[in-house]
Order: sequence, then structure tokens, then C-alpha cells
Amino acid sequence: MPTVSINPGVLRWSIERSGFPIGALELKFPKLRDWMKGEKHPTLKQLEVLAKKVRLPIGYFFLSKAPDHGINIPYFRTVKDENPINLSPELIDTVYSMQRRQLWLREYLIENGATRLQFINSAKCTDSPVEVANSIRDYLGLKEDWAAQHPTWQLALRHLVTVTDKSEINIVVNGIVANNTHRKLNPREFRGFVLKDDFAPFLFINNADGKAAQMFTLAHELAHLWCGSSAIFDLARLQPADDDVEIFCNKVAAEFLVSSDNLRKTWDTTLDKSDIYQDLAKIYKVSEIVIARRLLDLRLINKVKFFKFYKDYMDRVEEQMRTASGGDYYNNQGMRVGKNFMQAVVQAMGDGGLQPTDAFRLTNLYGKTFDTYAQKALMDSI
Repeated sequence: MPTVSINPGVLRWSIERSGFPIGALELKFPKLRDWMKGEKHPTLKQLEVLAKKVRLPIGYFFLSKAPDHGINIPYFRTVKDENPINLSPELIDTVYSMQRRQLWLREYLIENGATRLQFINSAKCTDSPVEVANSIRDYLGLKEDWAAQHPTWQLALRHLVTVTDKSEINIVVNGIVANNTHRKLNPREFRGFVLKDDFAPFLFINNADGKAAQMFTLAHELAHLWCGSSAIFDLARLQPADDDVEIFCNKVAAEFLVSSDNLRKTWDTTLDKSDIYQDLAKIYKVSEIVIARRLLDLRLINKVKFFKFYKDYMDRVEEQMRTASGGDYYNNQGMRVGKNFMQAVVQAMGDGGLQPTDAFRLTNLYGKTFDTYAQKALMDSI
């Protein structure tokens, strides 16, 4: 059977990008190492199977050199090591997907007379975190005690997602690549990322992460927009990377969720309680882990206590996530696409400015599934 000539360098890059061990791939492709040396070549059928395995369009294998698939936004890790950053295909594909949405939405909004969002890049790292936190609340239409108005922190988180999505900030919450349940996102790699833009800012929250940390992630991402910076971050143990912007955004997020002055006053009244973290979490309508993180900020507890609590708490959360149900499909789609973005897509289709095939590609929804969700998004906008 005839073979096809491919660039060995591109082949090596594709395997490294996929994260698959070469040994595992050799079980399916015994001559893989010979292909990588350029001594032998695969058949077209073999190449098609390999391309599917490493999740790469087959056309890439015919390039003259491996493409530079670094992500053009900063990636901040709380704990750095000597090893080079090797981003997973899942993270790369997710970022590219959000960037495609952002590019389309930006052009669509400009064509329809949208004005620049004034809050983007309105803050500096030398500003007061309290004042920036107040600015974010004002923009979202939230009072300082907004979270306390909700019975639980879970409902407070849902409300924060809702008001953010309605305020010209596009928010996506997903734990997999598009709708592919076989491609899960790793919260240890990243909790979220933010793509700043004067017209179409996007926030992405990794839904594979525990809900307890997602409110802090969202607040951190909002702070990034006010600072005018895009970024990916892991926020390990809710700690920022050693970077001025990251540290400032963490301070703003903390103030946005729990005022330092208020917490210090409340702290004195809860010292004799059996479960301080839980009691404070009920008062401020944030998760216990956010309360513990805030107490560490204010040096009301030390790092030893915080890290012990963090580990125990996250162990319990991970166990709960393993036994939790997947929830309603169309509610999940609302988070994976974003209501604000979906409504823009539906409107563009109605105006004749967006073809159905392009709408399917942008939303990762197809056929009847797209129609059903589009109708739901349309009803939500009324």
C-alpha cells in the first residue's frame, strides 16, 4: 500500500502536544519511531487514524515545520519549577475556541455600533484594592452586602455569574472541551482564564474545579479586566503567582467578596464558635475555603492552619463531585456557551449576518440541539 511523506519534526511535535506516551502509541503504530526518524512513512489510512488519536487535523502533518502553538496570553502558575511549560491540548483548544468567539463577537458588535467598555484597563496595580472592588460592584449593580441577600453561597455564586453575563462580559463555565465528555479540563492546570477586550471580554471558569473556588476565580478574573490584562492562572490553593498584577487581582477579588474591615470586626465575635469557618461562610455567603483564604490574608490564621484546612476541605469537595449528577443538559449548555454570547449569535442569524454553519461552529452546538438551546436563550432575553 502506498505511503505518504510527512515531516518527522511535525510528527514529534504532534505527539508531544497530545500528551500521549510514545510507548502507548506504539501499541497501535509499531513503526512509529521509524516514522519519527524519517526512515519509514505511514500509509494515508494510518495517518488518518493517528491524526484522530492525537486530536489534530491531518493537514498539519504536511506542513514544512511544526507550528508555534504557544498561547499568546500569559500563563501564571502559583508554584514554578524548572521544567518548561507544556500546555495540554485541552487547554490550548479551549483558549483557541474562546478567542474565535471573541473575534467574531468583537467584529459583530463594532459593525452594529457598540461603544468601548470604559471599565477595561481602568485600574492600576497602585490603586486601592478596596476602591477597585467597589468599582466592580458598581458596574455589576451589586451592593456591598449583595452576597448576604442569598440563602447560600451556591446561590450567591449563581447570581454573580448571572449578573456578570448580563453586563456585556461574556462568561463561560465548562469542565470539558466544547461538548466532548472524553476531553476533561484539569483544574490543577488552570482554574480559569480571561481574554480582555474593549468590546467583547471573555471569562472562562473551569467547571471541573470545585464550586467552592469558582466564586474566587470569577472575582479574580473580573479584577483582570479592570487591570486590562489577559491571563491564564492555576491559583493553586487560591494563592497568586509571583507577579504584581496577579497579586493585585487577588487582593481585589478578596475585597470584592469579603471586606477586610468587616471581617476583622466579625472575627472577634466568632472566636468562641465550634466551627469558625462555617459560621463566617454563612454570614458572608462565600464558601468556607474563601473564608479561610481571607483569614490568611489578614493574618488571623497562619499558613499551617490554612493549608491543613484547604487539604481537608478539598478532599471532601472532590468526593462530593465524584458522586454528583451531571445536571440538566440545557442548563449546562447555558454555561458552556454563555447566554450573552448565544443571544448575539441568534440575533446575528436573524439579521442574516451569520450563516447556520458558522453559528454551529462558534457554539459547538448542532442541528436540533442548537435549535432547542437557541429558543431557550431567546426566551431568556425577553
